[in-house]
Amino acid sequence: MEAIIDAAAGVLSQKSLTATLDGMVRELRPIVPFTSLAVYEADHTARVLVPVYAVGRWVEETLAHRPGFDSSLAGAVVQSGELQHLDSWDTRLKLYTIPETSDDEHEAIIIAPLIAEEVVIGTLTVWREDPGSAVSFSGEEARLIRRFATLAALAYANARQREQLLEQALTDALTGLPNRRVFHERLDAELARGRRERRPVSLVLFDVDDFKAVNDHHGHPAGDDVLRGFARVLSGQARRSDTVCRVGGEEFAAILSGAGPDEAAEYTRRALTVTRDTPLGPRRITASAGIATADDGTCAAEELFRRADEHLLNAKRQGKDQAAGAARRISSGC
Repeated sequence: MEAIIDAAAGVLSQKSLTATLDGMVRELRPIVPFTSLAVYEADHTARVLVPVYAVGRWVEETLAHRPGFDSSLAGAVVQSGELQHLDSWDTRLKLYTIPETSDDEHEAIIIAPLIAEEVVIGTLTVWREDPGSAVSFSGEEARLIRRFATLAALAYANARQREQLLEQALTDALTGLPNRRVFHERLDAELARGRRERRPVSLVLFDVDDFKAVNDHHGHPAGDDVLRGFARVLSGQARRSDTVCRVGGEEFAAILSGAGPDEAAEYTRRALTVTRDTPLGPRRITASAGIATADDGTCAAEELFRRADEHLLNAKRQGKDQAAGAARRISSGC
């Protein structure tokens, strides 16, 4: 029991969810040797188990499979809250094989519920596999895994909550985009990368035209719909390497990694065209944009932002529904 307490303490000391899961493997393996392990989260609404972590054999297959509550051993554990212990001669194993995995090898399984605040939040599944010989877990090993799972569930729930709180702190609640804090951190990081790799970084600032009129004439819920729709447009036109953030009320920013003025101008053109042509609320809207490019990252974030904001104001003054600054670069020493 002392070994279990020490092991659980090691897991509880981890800060992130990934570190917590890695800690489960590291701390449990010396106590109960195993060949594979998986952690599932219980989705009580969809009544399926969602794999969130797997090590050992058949990792890709395990992570691709979502066992149902009513059609799997792990689902039975979620519903009953009781541990399942099946050794390789148990005939039930043939009924619950993960798709695309071998059904010829010998395996023993222990599935322990992860319970937090009297709710089964998932399962800890541990395998012992052997292609040639029958395998099993002893009753004492099953008891150790049960005790370990009891304490590991607390660690997992705490780590998950920390990650959710962190995500909330970094995400704009209305649009789901990264917020202004993330914007500043990511812009600094991309400029530093640009300096290291001698590659450009472009910043595009967007502002929804006449947004106050939407709120005044149609109400704030309609305005919220417009902002959510505009966020989808900007994200939909961006590359996976780009970062789109909401930085103010109706103000958004796109950090375009490795993009020069031409690429930034093309992204902006697409975004403004889709915005103009797509109903995003009770009325069609337009947006204006300001573009600034740091040729090789050798520019302070504040200066790049100031230039993009200056170009955005020029676009507004020139009649809105357009971009300004596309042809101008910011070179070293700005």
